[in-house]
Amino acid sequence: MRNLISSAVVLGTLAVFPTMTMAADPPTSTAGCQQRSSVATLSAEDQEAIRYAKSVSRAFRAISKLTGPSVVSIEVTPEQVMAHHHSGRMTSQGIVPQGIPMGVGTGFIVAEEGYVVTNNHVVREGGAFKVRLNDGRIASAVLVGSDQETDIAVLKIDLPNLTAIEFGDSDAAEVGDWVIALGSPFGLKDSVTAGIISARGREVGLSPLESYLQTDATINPGNSGGPLVDMDGHVVGINTAIESRSGGSDGIGFAIPSNMAKGVVESIIAGSAPSRGFLGIQMQPIDSRSLAQSGFRGQGVLVNQVVPGGAAALAGMQVGDVVIKVNGEETAHPQRVMRAIRLCAPGAVCPIDVVRNGSVVSLTATLGDASKHIVRAAQ
Repeated sequence: MRNLISSAVVLGTLAVFPTMTMAADPPTSTAGCQQRSSVATLSAEDQEAIRYAKSVSRAFRAISKLTGPSVVSIEVTPEQVMAHHHSGRMTSQGIVPQGIPMGVGTGFIVAEEGYVVTNNHVVREGGAFKVRLNDGRIASAVLVGSDQETDIAVLKIDLPNLTAIEFGDSDAAEVGDWVIALGSPFGLKDSVTAGIISARGREVGLSPLESYLQTDATINPGNSGGPLVDMDGHVVGINTAIESRSGGSDGIGFAIPSNMAKGVVESIIAGSAPSRGFLGIQMQPIDSRSLAQSGFRGQGVLVNQVVPGGAAALAGMQVGDVVIKVNGEETAHPQRVMRAIRLCAPGAVCPIDVVRNGSVVSLTATLGDASKHIVRAAQ
């Protein structure tokens, strides 16, 4: 059964980890054995392969050292715990009452002023936040802002000598590229795993604006909000979810692309809500009857209402049009149209291709501001 879960420790549950033990090594004996050197047994091809493997290892080590100081562990005290504290039911030493859990997630520093990026679902139930750095320092954090639609949040800490990490270009990241995931799986801080980008543009039903990078780098509960880093040491994704039958990593993880996250983070830091474009249409998946009426034989989205005075109406869009491309991106279903529009800023000029009476018509819409419009479903 398909089980898609957040990769953060879920707030409201208490994580209990098994005790780890190490088996004793069996006694060794050299009696009857002759010492021999293995150096001469390696062929030139074997030695070249080993040199290559060591070079890959050095690359992972270098990127881990470069990016590790920017990655933080986030401990979240849920709001109900804070309510206990303020009502005098929590001790002054900060001991959490029995049965009231703590959440654990990951974040990364994007500015030396102390801004920390993580997932919205890591912090949304939080009443207090504590950030632990790679060098062992601990600081309280305040929530600057969050965006539920993209599942991104920003915290702020007040510490000197912070190391920031840069966003990379997720559009340039290709399937098969090496990536590194950093974070605190199951509360195990400063963990690093490696893998590749397995797919792009994944839509799994967690967020209305999702278009995830998929990776087989191991991601587990507690990794949420941590960076997915390319081999230049730049963040190409924010680790957000896993698909799992076991509750742990089955080799399928999902990350918010950096090019989607960057603008949202900048808006939150600037103190404004992320702006969303507005087109002004109602849509539905195209069915066989609509296909026959439109004369269209491919994939697209049927326009069943055009808001008077909206960007679509001003661009000449009509009821019955089949939207096939927005900003050059193919639109197989309504969610893709919505994502393409809402990730554009108000005022952006947006090319849209529609099929009308069997012919492709190219339109240009100047988008409105979604925050100023309430679109009601067609009756």
